[in-house]
Amino acid sequence: MPARKLGFYFDATPALQSLVRQAQRLIEMQQVFTEIAPEPLAQSGRVGQFARSSLLLFADNGAVAAKLKQLTPSLLVKFQKRGYEVTAIRVEVQPPSRPAPPRKKIRLSGKATDHLRELAASLPASPLRAALEELLARASYNKDQPLEQEQRHYHHGENGEKLE
Repeated sequence: MPARKLGFYFDATPALQSLVRQAQRLIEMQQVFTEIAPEPLAQSGRVGQFARSSLLLFADNGAVAAKLKQLTPSLLVKFQKRGYEVTAIRVEVQPPSRPAPPRKKIRLSGKATDHLRELAASLPASPLRAALEELLARASYNKDQPLEQEQRHYHHGENGEKLE
């Protein structure tokens, strides 16, 4: 099967063509919103939906939503001057989605790292082996610097001295 551009598939059915036109219109309206809204509000708000001449704007928080609601009449006129048939604007609060937090680096002792490597090598290809390999890839170990969180187990000798 020859490689085809993505646009070929979007043009394949009327439903997909309609979806692409709607997405393009939202992208254009987002650009217009960015140009006509005051800068701090343009950065904290976005176009959500446009249907039946009604535009839905999403605000990052309540304060931004309140200010956008105050500006609704002027935004409406500015959209109309740009050629959009907008007769109503609604504003809703929708905090922006946050990216997943970065995975933190794990510190393992040299002994733990060695044992986990041996275990992973002894396992057949499996989800457990993949998880161990991922854990080892994220782990770091510095032999010259003892781990702060490493728990050492001590016992006391005959004279009361600490032995490891």
